[in-house]
Amino acid sequence: MAGERESERPQAFDWLAMAATLALFVGDYFVERGNDEVLSALGAAALILAIVFIFPPFYLLRKHGRVEKGKPFFFTETVVDRGLYAIVRHPQYLGYILLVLGFSLRSQNLLTVAFGCAAIVLFYLQAVSEERFCSRQLGEEYEAYLRRVPRLNFVLGLFRYLGGRTRPQRPAN
Repeated sequence: MAGERESERPQAFDWLAMAATLALFVGDYFVERGNDEVLSALGAAALILAIVFIFPPFYLLRKHGRVEKGKPFFFTETVVDRGLYAIVRHPQYLGYILLVLGFSLRSQNLLTVAFGCAAIVLFYLQAVSEERFCSRQLGEEYEAYLRRVPRLNFVLGLFRYLGGRTRPQRPAN
């Protein structure tokens, strides 16, 4: 089953999003930046927030996902619905989107903003594609997770989490 998973995991949008992000970074280095200080400050805030969403999910998936030894962290055998995964279904993609948004806002250049918009759309499409894959692999448990936790809407997810609506009902030990 693990071999099947590796060959079926959707990656096309992921690779395209990374290419658009790389183009954004390279473009940002070579083009003239805008000088709107408010946009630049918002971009810096998005970059800082991106760190919060990008790195912790590696740990959460490895710790709670029952990953087979020797396999990458994202080949979980169960739904991970703790930590950031109890607030949004795709915290890493949200982090990547915030990273792209941060660089776009700081650059304030039409070319880099265009690459940033392309990357954001592609990260979103990758998230949707991975949901279909996870539904096939993890079944009803993942379908219930889809109903409880928003895809990328952190504000809605936080309100649901604080209200107890995103937490699954776990049997008492």
